[in-house]
Formats: sequence, C-alpha cells, structure tokens
Amino acid sequence: MCLFVLLNVASGIFVLLLRAECVQAAGASDHVPLHCRLGFKPCKDGSECVLYSHVCDGENDCPDGSDEDECAAVCSIGQFQCAHGKKCIERRQVCDGVAQCQDRSDEVDCFKSEEGCGHRCDKNRCIPESFVCDGDTDCVDGSDEASCGEESCSSSEWQCSSGQCVSVSMRCDGPPDCRDHSDEEDCAEPPPCSTRRRCPKSQECLLDEWICDGEIDCKDGTDEKNCKESPVQCGEFQWPCVSNTQCVPQHWRCDGSEDCRDGSDESGCPSVSCPPHLFQCDSSECVDPSQLCNGVTNCLDGSDEGGTCQTDKCSGQSKCAQDCHSTPTGTRCWCRIGYKPVDDGVVCVDVNECVDRPDFCSHYCNNTQGSFACSCGHGYVLEPDGRSCKITGEPYLLASVQSEVFLLGLRSSSLDVLLSSEKQFVLSLDYDWQKQRVYWINLNTDNIKWLSLDQKSKGTFIKGIHADSLAVDWVARNLYWADSVKSQINALGLDRDSTRTTDIVMILGEDLGQLRSIALLPQKGILFWSETGDDAQIERAGMDGSDRRVLVSHSLRWPVSLTVDSLHHRIYWTDEKLKCIGSADIDGGNIKLLQMMETPSPFSVSLFNDKVYWSDTKRGTIQRAHKSTGKQHQVLLKRPGQPFGLKVIHSLFQVGVSNPCASQHCSHLCVLSPELKAVCMCPSQLLLDEDRLTCSKPKDSSFLLFLSPSAITQIYLQNRHRKVDLKNWPEHRRFDLPNMNKSSMLDLVLRDLTLYVSDGSQPVVGLFKMKDTALVPRGKLLQLHKESLRAFSVDWITLNVYWSSEKLPGLQVTSPDGTHTSVLIQDGVGAIESIALDPPSGHLCFSNTVQEGRMTQLECAYMNGQNRTVVWSNSVRPTSLNLMDEGKKLYWADTGLGVIGSVGVDGSGYKEMKTEAGLMAFAVVNQVLVWMTKEDSTKCWFSDDKHTGKLWFEVDSDIVSLKAFAKSRQKGTNLCSNGNGGCSHLCLAFPGGMTCRCAHNHRLVNGRDCSPDSRCPQGTKPCLSENICLPLEQFCNGVADCPDHSDENCLQDTHKNIRINPKAFRPGLSDNVIPENVESEACGLSRCNGNGKCSTQNGVPVCVCDAGYSGEHCQDLSSGLSQGPVMHGVIGLCAAVVVLGVIVGFIQKKKATDRRHAARAVDVQETDMKELEKRRETSSVKNGKDTEFSEENVVTSVD
Repeated sequence: MCLFVLLNVASGIFVLLLRAECVQAAGASDHVPLHCRLGFKPCKDGSECVLYSHVCDGENDCPDGSDEDECAAVCSIGQFQCAHGKKCIERRQVCDGVAQCQDRSDEVDCFKSEEGCGHRCDKNRCIPESFVCDGDTDCVDGSDEASCGEESCSSSEWQCSSGQCVSVSMRCDGPPDCRDHSDEEDCAEPPPCSTRRRCPKSQECLLDEWICDGEIDCKDGTDEKNCKESPVQCGEFQWPCVSNTQCVPQHWRCDGSEDCRDGSDESGCPSVSCPPHLFQCDSSECVDPSQLCNGVTNCLDGSDEGGTCQTDKCSGQSKCAQDCHSTPTGTRCWCRIGYKPVDDGVVCVDVNECVDRPDFCSHYCNNTQGSFACSCGHGYVLEPDGRSCKITGEPYLLASVQSEVFLLGLRSSSLDVLLSSEKQFVLSLDYDWQKQRVYWINLNTDNIKWLSLDQKSKGTFIKGIHADSLAVDWVARNLYWADSVKSQINALGLDRDSTRTTDIVMILGEDLGQLRSIALLPQKGILFWSETGDDAQIERAGMDGSDRRVLVSHSLRWPVSLTVDSLHHRIYWTDEKLKCIGSADIDGGNIKLLQMMETPSPFSVSLFNDKVYWSDTKRGTIQRAHKSTGKQHQVLLKRPGQPFGLKVIHSLFQVGVSNPCASQHCSHLCVLSPELKAVCMCPSQLLLDEDRLTCSKPKDSSFLLFLSPSAITQIYLQNRHRKVDLKNWPEHRRFDLPNMNKSSMLDLVLRDLTLYVSDGSQPVVGLFKMKDTALVPRGKLLQLHKESLRAFSVDWITLNVYWSSEKLPGLQVTSPDGTHTSVLIQDGVGAIESIALDPPSGHLCFSNTVQEGRMTQLECAYMNGQNRTVVWSNSVRPTSLNLMDEGKKLYWADTGLGVIGSVGVDGSGYKEMKTEAGLMAFAVVNQVLVWMTKEDSTKCWFSDDKHTGKLWFEVDSDIVSLKAFAKSRQKGTNLCSNGNGGCSHLCLAFPGGMTCRCAHNHRLVNGRDCSPDSRCPQGTKPCLSENICLPLEQFCNGVADCPDHSDENCLQDTHKNIRINPKAFRPGLSDNVIPENVESEACGLSRCNGNGKCSTQNGVPVCVCDAGYSGEHCQDLSSGLSQGPVMHGVIGLCAAVVVLGVIVGFIQKKKATDRRHAARAVDVQETDMKELEKRRETSSVKNGKDTEFSEENVVTSVD
C-alpha cells in the first residue's frame, strides 16, 4: 500500500511531502522485519503500519490493538480530548474548521451566529452574502460556489463567453478586454489599432513588448510561438538564473520554491535546520521525537535508531520542562511545538510567532502561550486557512490609461469605462467616498477636475494651478496636491461651495526638490512625498507641514509614485530607474525592494490587503503580486495605451476615524497634525490671529525677507510674539528664485513689488515681480564680466542702483534700465561690502575696507557722492547697513565683534548690543531689531527694547541675507521724485536738492542733458573708472580690455526693469526746481569757501550754505548748531523758496511753453510704460504662466 502523507510541521513553517508506504515481507515471513515509512508506526505484532494520527484515537487500527496501548488517560493542560478514545489535540485546533478527532468532536457546537452572516458552511463557519458565488471558494466544503447560475450583465455591459462583464464600448474596440478574448470575436471588420501589430488570425491589437512576454495575448497563441530565449542583464537587486535568460528577486534565492525555469535558484542551497520541537536526521529530514528509538527507521540514513537507544532511557525524575525522549546519543529534553528550549530544554519558553513570522498573518497576529492566532480588521473575514482576510463587498481598481479612466472589479473582473472624454492624459487620481467623487489631474493643464462615480455630474475643483500628484484627506475633508513648478505642497477644502486660487494654503514650500508624488495617512495625520533628481528621496511630515523628516534617501533613484499600507503602516513606492517596487515602514526602517522581470517601467502604485498593484507604461499593463514576496503575479489589464494613475477603492477604506476639525471652527482651512490634532492654517495673503482660529490681513504690514541660495522666505514681523523658540519656520511664504542657485543679496521696491537679487554664480542682478507665492522674471539689470557684486542697494524713488564689485571697488550708480552708469565715489575706497540708502533725505552710507587686515570704517555721504565723512572707524566685519530715523542714524551688524552697532550720521551717539555667537545678518524695522546667527543651525532672534534678545525660531536652512520692509520705510519724496528731476541720465538726491549726472562716457549740458564726452576720439569710448579710451569694437566682445573690465559689463537681456523718460516732467515741476550744474562743485569751493554749493538766481550764481554755515559766501559759522557737514532738508527748502521768489517773472514767461513740453513728455512716458508692460507680460508667458491676481491679494503689498 502506498500513500502520500502531508506532515504539517510547526504550523506551516516546514511542510514535508513524503511518500509513505508500508513495506511488508512478501511471504509475511517472521524473519523479515517490518519497516514503516515516516509518519507511520508499526504494530507490536509486526503485522502492519498505522498512521501516527490513528494512534490513541480510541479505535483499534492494529490487529493486536497495540495502537491504543500506553495512551494517556487524561490530556495535559492546554489540550482537548476527543469524545471517544484517548486522543489529545491542542486546544487551538478546536473549532478551527478542520477535524483532528476521528469522531469530529473537536468541530461540534462551534457555530456562532454573527451579524452579516449570509451563508453557513463547514458547520461552524458563516460568510457574508457578498462571498457567495463571487468566484472565490471561501468554504472548505465549497458550498459557497455551488449551484451558482450565470449572472447577467447590466444593459450598459457586454457579457463575455466566460460570464465576465465589460463595458459595451469595449466590444470590438481592438484590445481584448474579456479574459477569453470573446469581446473581439465576430466583429464586422477588424477594429482600428493604434499599434502597428495585430494577431494574424484573431486580429487583436498588439504592442511589440507583448511579443514573447510569456503571456498569451492572441487567442490563437501566435504571439508566444517560435520565441527564442536571449541573455538578459539582471538588475542590482536580482539574482540571475543559470540559464542567463531569466532574473528573479534576490530574496527568491533559496526560499524553498523553484522560481527559475531551470530551477537553479534552489540549487546549492544550504540545508534547512529543523524547528526546535523536531529531530534533525543526519540526512537532513525532520522527524517527531516520538519516532526516535522506536525500532523503526524513519530517517533515510537510519540516524534515528541505534546508539544508546536501548541503554539510556528517560526516568521519572527528568529535569525536562516538558518532554524527555531517548535518542541515539542519549536522553534529551524536548519542548513542544510553540516553545523553544533554554538550557537544553530544562526551561521551555514561548515562541512569539508574530515576531518570528511577521508576514504570516494577513492583518493582525496575536501571540498566545505556545501558539498564536490571526485576526482581521473591521469589515474583513478570516479565511479557512486561518491567516488570510477577505473584505466584505467587492473592491474596485480605479485606473487611468492615457486619457481614459476605468473601473475594474477585483473579484468579478468587471470592466467599465468611467471617463473617456478627456483630451489630455490622466496622470494622477484619487477618490472621496463621502461625496462619491473621483478627482484627477491631466497632463499640461492648470486645473483639477472631478466626476461622480455614477457619472451623472462632473466639474472643475480648482483652476489656475499646476499639479503633478494629488491625494484626498477624507478625515479632515481636504485635497492635497504637489506643484513641481513652485516646489510646493498645497491644500484646499473639499467641501467649499466655490474655490479660488486665493483660498489655497501652502503646506510645505521650503527645500523641496523635484516633487513627483504625494500620499496621505489621514488616520495618523501624516503626509508623504517623493522627490526625484540627483538627490532622490522620500520624506514625511505632519499634514500641517510640521515634524518634517527624511524617510528614505538610499536604495532608490527615481521614486515616481507612493501609496500607504494603513494596516501595517508601511509606505510603498515605484522606482522607474531601478525598475522595482520598494517599501519601508513609516519611520523609514526595514526597507525592502521587489525588482522583478515584470516591472520594466513601473509608474503608479496602489495597495490592497496582501497585494500590491502597479501600472507599467512600457508594457501597457496593470499588474498585481503579493506585497511581501512578489509572487502570485497576475496581469489584470493589458491595453495598447500607457496606464498611469491607480487607486483601489472600497467603502471601508475611508471610515472609522472621527474628524478633529469638525469642532475646531477654523475661518479658512483646518488640517491635521501628527497624532490627529486639528490645526488652523491660512492662505498666503492672510495671517492667523492670536485666537489660532481666524485668518485676517496683517495688522502690521512690516515683514522680513530671508534670502536662501535659491529661494526667498517672507515672514510678517507681528508673528514674533505668537510663538517663540520654534524649531521650524513660523507662518511664512516661500518664493523660489527661477534660474538662481547662489543668491547673495536682495532689495525690494514696495510700490510695484519689484525684487532685485544678485547671484554669486553669475555676475548679474536679476529682477522679479512678486505675485502671490511666485516670482515672475522681469529681466536683468547689471551684467558684469567674470566678477561678482560685493554690495548693492536700490533707490526706491528713482530706481537707480548703487553698487560696488570686486573689480570696481568704488561706489557706482546705474540708471533703472541699466544703460547709464557713473562712478560716484572712487578715491580712498577699498572693498565696499554693504550699502544703505535713505532716498527722502538724500543720504547714503557704506562700509569701506581700505586695506585688508585692518579695521573697516563706516562712511556716510549724500546720494550724489558729496559731503563724504567717516562716522565710525572701529569695525571688523560690518554688514547689513540700515539707515533709520529719516536718514539720521546708521545701524549695522559687526560679524567680527558679534555686536549690533548704531551711530548718528554725524558720527555721534555710538551704541552697541552684544549678540549670540555666529552673528551673520541683521535688519531693523519699526524700532525692532532682528538678526541671524549660524553655528550648527540657523537661528533668528529679535529685540523690542534694543537691549535683550529673544530666540524666535531655528531652522536648518542656509540663509545668506536678511532685509526688513515696511510701508513707512518707503514713504516720502525728494526732488528726483517727478520725471527723474528733469535729468537726462541720472538724478541724484542730496538733502534739500538734487544733482543731474551723466554716464561716464557723457558730459552734462545745460545742467540737465547729456552729450557724448569729447575726451575720447571718434569711434572710441572710455572705460568706467579709468581715463582710457578703447575702440568701440573692443566693447562687449567677450574679452576684457579695460583694467576694470567695464568694457564687458554688457546687458544682453532684452527685458528691462523700468524705463523712465527723464524729461517727462509733470506740469509745474520745472517751476519749482532749478537743477544744480555739475560745475557748481568748483564754484562751491571758490565762491562758497567749500561750505556750500552754487546755485542760480535770475541768472546770477548764489551760495546755498551747508548746515552750520551762513553768510553771502558761507563764511560765518552759525552758533548753537552741531559741528559737521550734515545739511538739513529745511535749509535747502528755504533756499528753493527764495529762488522761486526771485525768478517768478521768468516763470510767468516760460510757464505756457513748459506746460506744453511737460504734457507732451507725460504722454511719451505713459506710452513707453504701456509698451514695456506688454513686453513684460510677453516675457512672463515665455518664462512660465503668470496667474492673474487682484492687487489686494498680492503677497507683499503693504496697505
């Protein structure tokens, strides 16, 4: 007699399928011993062998009844005794659906009626109605799939020959959608194919990648005929089969299952050790200890018998904790299944199977003493195998294939077209079960759309945005999306009646690389995202942007899609370059990679239960496999188009979590933080009030701009008292700097929100328009030759830029359009590292390092370069100069001394405040000092009293500069305010007056206009800071010929910042201003004793004295006034009034003519500005879409 016996060892850890046969002597001769195979025991009379499972079962199986001898009368603790006989089984085997007792008494009275019971089977099992006739056998007796009639399809579906239902539109459409290909049979004519290949007989459409891919796509099988195996190159995480034609994942090697077609993955593998409750034969088999020394050879080599079997017996005084058995090498303690021995079995401790075998149970594992049990989550039913879980109701797979969206039944295999009207590819999608909607993103569009699952309604969720990936927060009712253009992750409420771009809340916007995909775990308030590029990584944060950290930064190269296993708290991703599916726990540990032949170009990934689903754009397939092993592989959908987005949907996936935002009453958006706490957040133009619920416009419009190498962060000053000692940015807005990665300095003109930024990697000042959270490029202003700017500052009245560079260490001034540059201060100037301006008062200050290694002095002058004086000479490394108090007081940070200093522009009243170590940048606004320090991290401090500092926040970001802006800081006018003061090139203010100045290659004519300088011969031009003339062809030829390289400071960008028509006076302006002639500098020295400047009254030169001097020729020193060269604006204003009275007759004669000229000039100016704006808008369209926003919603506008 021959039998096949399945021995279940260690609850499935090892399964041995051995051939057992009772071998008896042909003649039943007494001298031929009986040998029983593994799993059998010989009767005492030697007549036959019986199964061990029949021993002590209460029935005589041996003719002499010896199988029922020496049986325990009472079972041990934790065991169950069968109703008849003496057989004992483990308690956990009772009511497990499998009868271990011969009389099946272990499965009697087990049934317990449960809610949702639709079908009773296996005596003690009940399954939901949805499991009946669903194609899966859920009952051991198969009754759930018996007597199942053929189900009919709906009127909108076509029934395949196999009974499968597919959409009517798929009938005769080319690709086979029925598993049996019947939807492409008996078609009137061959359907159109987007591919070049067809099956020769059955006419299905084929991709080249489907030929010889191991899957039959043609009904006649011709696509898999005459296939030749060719060598393959295996991936980094694969094992090559010996045939060199197949690769398998590395962890398939020696896993006990042959996966290579040639079986080579299981050859040469080390022998597997038996579990501790079994005996290992020398020939590697595992046998039960009760089979040792029983006179029957059970090991193939006989190593279970002989030796000391008959001489060394277990005694009643054994020290064994559980069992003692004789072995060929002496007695030995043994622990039963579910335990492991300690101290050679003197102690037996429980085996935690849930830890040792974490993937055995589909959902949850509960360890018990000596055993374990699997259980399932809410809405799932434990399958008869005791480990798998099945969900009630059918789950569906939402899948986009190019511009179509399909709904695939994961049990019934039904296939419906949900969306087919889109013109662009559908890249990413998700669903909201509460509203029964699907949301999606199309390629190259600026919106997110939605469609109801019943296809009865659809709409646009939000317009005017860029999105690459989206995810639904079904707990707090928000929609998140990743914007790779702005490098932001944004959110918007799902339940708003209407949505506008001004309602969008930025969740994250700092230091984000090439954003590719996002995923949410709302049950825990966690957001995940992937970044591709050189620094590919996967990060996580709270869904409010808090607690940010990097999860995975190695073992991946191009993570294109993410999904979350909410049951086991793991994140899964597809890697397009490694051609694999990876996973890690939500803290970044326990990384696993599945690199299979079936993933040549994985795109989207989704997960359900034990299976991982992915789309492959190269093969045009949607596939699934076991999420841990990669086995049980199956192709679910195969179509000629490229599949993109995937999402498994079911009603149970979005239930069971209460919404903490329901009671929060946020005015705008409520989001989740880690551990499911509700947090109110605001759109970019609003701030959160002190009640932490209401968003409103800033009460104090003062703000700070923090410059990083490639971005700018804006923070309102009023936030400083809300939270201090933060470990991340406070409420803020981030602006990425297009085409800049080493930004070093910035300035901002508030009236039109024009941002000026210099880049250390390119000698240029770039201009940008600030709109919402985007910077729109507006061209370039300065373009130096192979050098970089040391410092610059913008005169926000005239828009002239004051600057210094490495090759031109003096102070230069350049017109707003970049065409006119003049050297302002040159003598006695070394390196200028910082410049401060106060345009209304006409003052400027700068740092001057005359000689390296010596102290740096701080100097102040008028903005026309005159009246230069040293105000402080004891600085080491001064930076961040700020002029305050109407230009009367200078502040700065000395990074060498670690102090913030201040002094009057007359050199009086020096004060300092000691700061923390690592001082690097400083700003002052509204009498509040703000500074940055950098050591291990970058810290921001503030002081309201100018004596003590408080830590505001701490970040890891690289901050290179800091500036403060306020409405009050850019208010006021000077005599250059209107029409450039009438100057042809540059209008430079000084206290109470202005000076016209020409570019370095021109000279001043009539005090206003400029004409080419005659110092250089015709056909030549002068260098900027040298008296050298060079031929015109040597300018802008790429070779620096001037010692200061100024011949190559060429602005080649066609976009200009702001063009001012210098003669476009407003009517009446010329009546009030008489420009100062450049010759008045010499006149001031001779006629005014150097204590004033010359002006003209009725054609006669007169002296306008500096502050502290009086008299016709400024010869008298006024009493009671401070010493020094400072000129107060009121003196100049009085002089202007006197001039006005003297020349009133002249004005009357010229007024009509001046007005006509002014009106004509204004018209010219307005036309020029309109044309410029047109060019600006055209350039912004070329550089990227510029979304329209109302002025009140512009980010940095100040009321």
